[in-house]
Amino acid sequence: MAWTLPVAVWIGGNEDIARRVLPVIEIIASIPATAFFPLIVLFILRWGGDMNLTSILLVTTGMQWYLLFNLIAGVRATPEDLHQISDSLGLTGFIKWKRLVLPAIYPSLVTGSLTAIGGGWNALVLSEYVVAEGRVYSVHGIGALLDYGTYESGNLQLIVMSISAMVLFILMVNRFFWQPAYHLAQRRLRKRHLPRTEHLSLRPRFLSSETSRNHFPIEFTFWVRSG
Repeated sequence: MAWTLPVAVWIGGNEDIARRVLPVIEIIASIPATAFFPLIVLFILRWGGDMNLTSILLVTTGMQWYLLFNLIAGVRATPEDLHQISDSLGLTGFIKWKRLVLPAIYPSLVTGSLTAIGGGWNALVLSEYVVAEGRVYSVHGIGALLDYGTYESGNLQLIVMSISAMVLFILMVNRFFWQPAYHLAQRRLRKRHLPRTEHLSLRPRFLSSETSRNHFPIEFTFWVRSG
């Protein structure tokens, strides 16, 4: 997020820049991150870096685009009236980011972060255990354990324990972090802040109402102006 947030604001806030830069970014993002893994590993290790730093960078390559595109969408969805009001009030710098930019893109930030974490879990299995130039580079982590149990030892117990630990951790993070974050986003956009509106909550249609509440606690909520 250190670079995706300012870049998203820069691109999303200027239509001319968006028309020129977005196609290039989309082409770069379409290249699978795993294609660069061996090159990144060899480059960093030959320049004196360690595998822990390499693993973090590899995971980042699998996460950054989800966050960037969601943030760009959030910036472009911000009403122009709010920008004009902030300019008329003389809001600049940190105050403008605090009062306008961050609150406006918060739902997109949560959505982008959640999808980025999902992409990061996919990249984790590859980033912690990399084979390059006939040599194995690995770190201590759940992804490396899963790779070791699958490709080297064939230890079924290790595989089951690694997957179970990963699933348990993901469920705990979703329950105690992402759900409150989504609920906060919903509270910031409550119906009372938009007069004469109708509240629509969309849940997956292929599930019953009870199943949807149990397995899909996150609602995608929209407010549609009536009349």
